[in-house]
Amino acid sequence: MNDIITAVELATSKVSVAVGQKTGDKVTVIAHCTTPMPKGIRHGEVENNHKVIEALRETVKMAEDILEEPIADVTLCLSSQFLRSEDCSVKKERRDPGRYITGAEFKSWQKEVLNTPVAEDEAIFEAIPQSFDIDDMIGISPAEILGMSGRRVQGFYKLIIGKKSSMQNKLDVAQRCGLNVVSTTLSSIGSASAVLNKTELENGVALLDIGAGTTDVVIVKDNIIREVGVIPFGGQSVTEDIKNVACITAEAAELIKIKYGTCIEDGINENKKLILKGSAGADNTEIHLTLLASVIYARMCEIFEAALYIIERAGYAGKIPAGIVVTGGTCYMENIKDLGRAITGYNIRLANALGNISDSSERTAFDTYSSSIVGSVIRSLDESMDLNVESTKYAPKVTSESHRNNTLFGQEEISVVKTKKKEEKKARPEKPKAKGPSIWDELFSGKINNEV
Repeated sequence: MNDIITAVELATSKVSVAVGQKTGDKVTVIAHCTTPMPKGIRHGEVENNHKVIEALRETVKMAEDILEEPIADVTLCLSSQFLRSEDCSVKKERRDPGRYITGAEFKSWQKEVLNTPVAEDEAIFEAIPQSFDIDDMIGISPAEILGMSGRRVQGFYKLIIGKKSSMQNKLDVAQRCGLNVVSTTLSSIGSASAVLNKTELENGVALLDIGAGTTDVVIVKDNIIREVGVIPFGGQSVTEDIKNVACITAEAAELIKIKYGTCIEDGINENKKLILKGSAGADNTEIHLTLLASVIYARMCEIFEAALYIIERAGYAGKIPAGIVVTGGTCYMENIKDLGRAITGYNIRLANALGNISDSSERTAFDTYSSSIVGSVIRSLDESMDLNVESTKYAPKVTSESHRNNTLFGQEEISVVKTKKKEEKKARPEKPKAKGPSIWDELFSGKINNEV
């Protein structure tokens, strides 16, 4: 079936396989299968390859039964708590300035950027074009460069870099299941493809995908992804907080969070409480709803504050008029929109893939926890979508020497240079200036333990 795309996602709480087919101007998700993964993946990192392989084989078999034929080629969704971004540029002297820039030439520049030398234990997950300068013309959008001509071209890219072991472990799992990984895509960018609308993409928006182990932040403006960040905690951290404070099992904490959880304590009867019957002679456990709300409030505040930090650090404070779009398994927590608005000052919208996939798609494809894998299918099927980001083929690590000796452009002159980061945006004036580095500076620099 050459007209379909299969995506595989190895997430903290589940292993998923989605199969999509292009139907008109939308995508139909014809199969979406999930196997729960309570252990084996932590904060987006595969820790027990054997357990994950077994879960993936089971999930692939479920999808194959629906399709009634085997699955071979797949797009692998990548996620990690250790992602960082870096600016990079490509300079090219074209031998024939009158020749139009083609899609093949555009892609060859991106492949060159993917071979930019990084640390030995790192790999480039994505290379996202930002803008181009051609001779005396500057700031040309990636969507407008095809068909233009000129001698000197400089392209500016945003590199998304992660741990090589994170990518390699997931590739190993897929390959041991007999799958051929033909391309990779970031789960967070997949979420953006699934839930953001054209108005948000053009005017400026921040996507907040609150998953189980991590929370992804993607900033998009002028139809271009400008920043990708990861907060190393999510819905699972809320469950752990409830479990520890109430001294109950993780399973009971998850059920209580889903059924009774709220982000705001106001309006809750102080005398209202939950009573969990003890087992094996143990006493009953009482949990006041105000305590439950205060525990959830503290962690959700932390998530929104960290997201705001990423937006401000990227220089987009006040530049995302469409506000923040929230998706993921935790997004329908009661009063989450009110809390998000109070902390960030931005308008909050809750979203799933509705509008970007056809109504005949599998029902589970419309769940918010499916946004990342469904969006990865959309992105792989529609290379010309409004995000203007090409699907990234997996590029094996190359040394700086092989990078110099094996240029894709033959005798044409090309160099890849890292550019200085833009000066960080100052804190908003209404907030008092903190003394010394903030908790978020330390967290996102990897200087403190992520178990906060």
